[in-house]
Amino acid sequence: MRIREYSAIVLLLWMVVPAFGQSGGPDIQKRLEMIEKGQVEQVKAELPTLLTNYQNNPGVMYLQGVLTTDGTEAAKLFQSIVDNFPKSEWADDALYKLYQYYYSIGLYKTADQKMAQLKQDYPYSAYAVDQSSASKETVKDTSTQIADIVKPKSTVQKFSTSFTVQVGAFSTLQRAEELKSFFEGKGYSSNIFTMVTNGKKLHKVWVGEFQNQDDARRFGAEIKKKFTLESIVVAR
Repeated sequence: MRIREYSAIVLLLWMVVPAFGQSGGPDIQKRLEMIEKGQVEQVKAELPTLLTNYQNNPGVMYLQGVLTTDGTEAAKLFQSIVDNFPKSEWADDALYKLYQYYYSIGLYKTADQKMAQLKQDYPYSAYAVDQSSASKETVKDTSTQIADIVKPKSTVQKFSTSFTVQVGAFSTLQRAEELKSFFEGKGYSSNIFTMVTNGKKLHKVWVGEFQNQDDARRFGAEIKKKFTLESIVVAR
């Protein structure tokens, strides 16, 4: 009798342990690191299987948002994580992505609201730092406030990977070209990315190219200190 009970317990544990082993979900951080290293296609190839095996998993939803090229659709995924999985380890990451998205399309007030929510709900998050977005007037007057001391062009390394720092977003191309020319005149590589949302064009000024997000963030902090200019890190 005891042997049968023991066998039943062993069988039960054999059935239950794998279930708990899978409860943590897939290794999202590893796949994000793969993306940073330029292995985007490999992660994209895994995504359908992850979505099938881990439905409604906030980590998989976050990964899907990162891989989504449509900004509006990505924002929906990130908002869903914030709304439905507020205690998830990916909630603050998703909220920061929303902040970046709204800032990048020129909705500065909404971006500020997302940052305020991030600081309030996740005060210990690495993203809960002073990154309030610049107003349009601040960006407009940047060229008259900027410092003369900058690093030479050789200090801004160029990589084949996809992180840059966005220093402004304008509805008029002329303003974007002025800021781009200013940074190039000071020795920084710069370009303009134009996007169309609801029939309206927005011209974004990007400075520098970086191998990983941390390098881009450090450069953004340098820009803020030297140029009195807010910026955000953008994945290209």
